[in-house]
Amino acid sequence: MRGFHAIRCWPIGSLVSVATVGSLTWLVSLVYLQEKRLLAVLGLGALCSLLLLDRLQGVRTDQPTSRWFSAYLSLIPCFLFLFYVYVESVFGYFDWGAMFMHVDAGVLTPGVVLECLVNTGSTILVILVVLFGLGALKARGTLTRRLDVALMAFFLAANPMLTRPIAAAIHLNPLHDFLSKRFVDITSLTKPAGTASETVAPRNLIHIFIESAERTYMNEAEFGDVTGPLREFDRRGVSATNMVQLAYTNNSISGMVAANCGTPLLITYFTTRQYMEENSQFLPGLTCLGDVLKARGYQQNFISGWPLGFTGQGEFYSTHGYSSLFGGSEVVAAVGGRGSSFGADDAQVLDMSFDVLRRANRDGKPVSLTIAVSGGHAPDGYLTDKCIGKTGLSPQAPNILHAVKCTNMLVADFIHKAEAEGLMRNTVVALQSDHLSAPSTVTDRLNTFKRRNFFSLSGDGIPSKAYTGLSGTIDVFPSILEALGVPLPNDQAALGVSLLGDRPTLVQALGQGQFDDAIHAEDVLVRSFWQLKPARTAAASEAEPH
Repeated sequence: MRGFHAIRCWPIGSLVSVATVGSLTWLVSLVYLQEKRLLAVLGLGALCSLLLLDRLQGVRTDQPTSRWFSAYLSLIPCFLFLFYVYVESVFGYFDWGAMFMHVDAGVLTPGVVLECLVNTGSTILVILVVLFGLGALKARGTLTRRLDVALMAFFLAANPMLTRPIAAAIHLNPLHDFLSKRFVDITSLTKPAGTASETVAPRNLIHIFIESAERTYMNEAEFGDVTGPLREFDRRGVSATNMVQLAYTNNSISGMVAANCGTPLLITYFTTRQYMEENSQFLPGLTCLGDVLKARGYQQNFISGWPLGFTGQGEFYSTHGYSSLFGGSEVVAAVGGRGSSFGADDAQVLDMSFDVLRRANRDGKPVSLTIAVSGGHAPDGYLTDKCIGKTGLSPQAPNILHAVKCTNMLVADFIHKAEAEGLMRNTVVALQSDHLSAPSTVTDRLNTFKRRNFFSLSGDGIPSKAYTGLSGTIDVFPSILEALGVPLPNDQAALGVSLLGDRPTLVQALGQGQFDDAIHAEDVLVRSFWQLKPARTAAASEAEPH
């Protein structure tokens, strides 16, 4: 027990108790009990009890030298709990499916991982203090065996990353097939368009995903003119003012799936892995926007600052009709410059997008251009060099606000430049946040309001109106289809409802709570989404070398 000689003295032991309980209380406050005063009282009570136990136990000098190993080995439940707290505090949610997707389909670049570790270094340090402190107190004998077992049982019971899947496996949720009965399959729309529609020139589409640019930022009194550059486009057409974040739509790839396919990203890990690794197919059984537009002869392009392998974005778009894809390294190589820690910055992405749009307009085919810009990524944003000193915000404003404003400025400049060159004729423009912002330096300020996603759809013939009913990013899919003149059965596609009409969305009809419960319980649609359709099976066979 030489390693714990230093904490045998009463003052040192007391300091370890204070550091351990204080650190654990702070960590719990990140995700549990928003009432901080109550949590502080509970923490103080736990500390007093621990100090009293220590005095009653006295210093035990007969501990075996191997006790330290068993002390830390028994902390596994605590480590798992602290891992959950870390992920929840950094990303704003814990989702096994999202974790599998990020790890298996494409992890972040090393530069971004390092930035994340640096930005969360204080949280990691506090976690280490808790682990060391508990191990020391257990080895010292302050935590008796019964109290030790009770504490570890508490950590297991309070850890949703364990209790949620266990509960789901034990109890069949009555909503397990709820969504499948309301799902509208639009596979028939992937058949070549008939002669009636050929008399009207198809509309082009520009679809821009703006990282974390939620509508909440439009509160000018709180955040300044951060979203000012987008306001004119928001007023031009349909504006969704009450777009909530549904379950499984809370990261970039799931937000893209929701907006392109009308459904949250439903994942079954082993099947998902098989189709992504063995077949290079992402949701092959699902009919998405790109599939419909491919059948109508669209030239489809996807451009992102992230690597195409990041969370399977490249595989998703290539599976669903996109033939031209450019990720971070390809963008940097095409336009030059030093790029960013994750690939290409927003200025580079939009410069390349403009060149692609200009060339596509010369070909005479209808164009679909999907762009993903990333300046507003939490926790601190990525401010493009082009915007330094030009955002108009106070120098004291958090960097993420400068980054969000910068990206919005670049997007507005891109559209204005395209309009000036006549590249926006007969074109539908969809602007949206991919999801709500993950925890950042302004999260506490965002949380004082009802947080909503941003979505604006404009173009010739699209009415100027605000859709105030409850909606989700799944409703972007049918809204774009209708704006492009694609006929929909009862204004619905998949689980989404077009916001161009007046029909209530499924989210509004059911309420977000019930809708989220149904998403978590769903086990019917997910299997069909990850099974190859006959047409794709044949195409895959033909593509294999003989």
